[in-house]
Amino acid sequence: MKILVRAALAAALILPLAPTFASAAPLDRAKVVLPSAISVDLAANTVTLPLYRGSVHGNPVWYIKTDVSNAAVAKREGLLYAPLLASSASAAQHATGASNAFAFAGGVDFTPQRVLTTAADGSVTAAKPGSVGDDAYSPFVHAAANGAIYNAPIVASGAHPSDVATHNDTLDRVVAIDTRDTAHASVTLVLARGFTNGQPIAYISTDASADGPAAIERSTYVPRLAKAAAAAIAIDVLFNGRTDGESQGIAAAGLHGSLGAEATVQNAAEIGSPLNVQATFPAPNFAASGYSPLWHVAPAVWTAAALSGGKAHRLRSSADFAAAASANLITAPDGKPFGPAPIFVNCPVVGFEAARP
Repeated sequence: MKILVRAALAAALILPLAPTFASAAPLDRAKVVLPSAISVDLAANTVTLPLYRGSVHGNPVWYIKTDVSNAAVAKREGLLYAPLLASSASAAQHATGASNAFAFAGGVDFTPQRVLTTAADGSVTAAKPGSVGDDAYSPFVHAAANGAIYNAPIVASGAHPSDVATHNDTLDRVVAIDTRDTAHASVTLVLARGFTNGQPIAYISTDASADGPAAIERSTYVPRLAKAAAAAIAIDVLFNGRTDGESQGIAAAGLHGSLGAEATVQNAAEIGSPLNVQATFPAPNFAASGYSPLWHVAPAVWTAAALSGGKAHRLRSSADFAAAASANLITAPDGKPFGPAPIFVNCPVVGFEAARP
């Protein structure tokens, strides 16, 4: 039973769900909140970002930069300002060198083969991550040069990583990579979708503190992320729910696609999300906010009474989840009161589709 609950919790994080968002390619730059993003394509369900060459013990690796704890640095480097990252020091690794050429203390092994199998009802029966950080690795990087803490996940390794078919040297979310010109290198990753304050958002997932969620999210397994709890914000995740045009959650996701396939440019648009709800969103103009790329997972299920009574509906905000919990319509998967579980995921925001949350 414990294994099944663990697998189910993992599966709630990012299961395929048929896209229900309007498609537009590329996304209007006014709706792209990560300034350095090269392009965001909602129709293709991808984002292309600058890629930087670094090293781990002298060996070449490639990483992205999405967030930083210092507002001036964020503005200068085109990153999201995430003040809460300053509270992640206990989980951060140290790096020397400039921020576009970090020498990291820890790295990632991309050689494991990702395993993800599901039952006929879409529930996860086996999950093994395709990339694993070593004991010194963290996507949160304390830069010796300026003292700031960056969100700088390593997404590929080797002098010229190119395996976007089996992902033997790249993150499982990578569908294209170009390292021919180090000064203009880029990487394209599959997006995830969700909501903040009722508005649809797009983000990426790069790391998780537990192996099951890492496998599901096509991200790197990084246990030490759990040490950064003080830097985390809530993300609400449904297991079950409606399976019609208002689909949301693990049950609907299990009906709309397979988790086991390798992500490619060709199928990226089919790799969707269960439409999780993030508590806060980055403030405009590099202003301080409660935003963080680290999310603390709060899983939920609709009660049998809510489902049979037709009260299940798409939840689009933290307030929606709180109201459903207060009305005893949702609980934690084990039947206990709705609340956070000991799982953390690194999911930096990329943009929004309609109005800014």
